[in-house]
Amino acid sequence: MSVVNSITARDAKSHHEHDHAVIVDARPQVVRHQGSLPGAVVVDPTDVRKRFTPTPSGTFPVVRDPDTEIAVVSVRSQAPAIAEEIADLGYTNVHYVDGGYGALRTAYRA
Repeated sequence: MSVVNSITARDAKSHHEHDHAVIVDARPQVVRHQGSLPGAVVVDPTDVRKRFTPTPSGTFPVVRDPDTEIAVVSVRSQAPAIAEEIADLGYTNVHYVDGGYGALRTAYRA
């Protein structure tokens, strides 16, 4: 198992806005009614492994470069585990957003 760290909502937003990071919204569909995040890749938590597993040819399907920074937003208790799951599939720069959706949404409003 790899080790992922948190990233602040402010840093995740800044990295995303400067095309240095991809935001992955892995909140369950039942809580996505709270709103969306601009430009985020939406993946149901139950589909993470299927959506992020490299193809048989070795390419990475959701985020093309395995070294791209990925910032995961989910239910707070699930975010670290989902980030770990993505990292375990070969992505090398995965974080979870500290404070989750609420913190990131606030950062986008600031």
